Amino acid sequence: APDLQVYDVDVDYAKCPDLAMTAWVANLGCLGVGPGVNVSFYEETLGYLGTVQTRGPLAAGAAEQVKFNYPTNQVPSVIYAVVDDDGKMMGSLNECKEANNATEHLLVCVQPN
Repeated sequence: APDLQVYDVDVDYAKCPDLAMTAWVANLGCLGVGPGVNVSFYEETLGYLGTVQTRGPLAAGAAEQVKFNYPTNQVPSVIYAVVDDDGKMMGSLNECKEANNATEHLLVCVQPN
């Protein structure tokens, strides 16, 4: 089965406070998946921000970077991403490991003192 993981969520700090986010999606399983894998972005205070999809297929061992922009005036923000998530914490793909689909929470767009 595929094992989708999302990692290295980050923002373009030059665009803060807007959240111009990127994340990498990898398939660490034995079987590939087609294009259109959902990757949802969240912020701890604001909640669900939106979902983007991978453009290409993810064969076993392959990875792809996805991008998502969310305009906001909130500073700072704590963001995270979840792969195989429809924005309601529901997945559609059968994976060999379902518990590893989210990134760590990341504090971003902190204003200097």
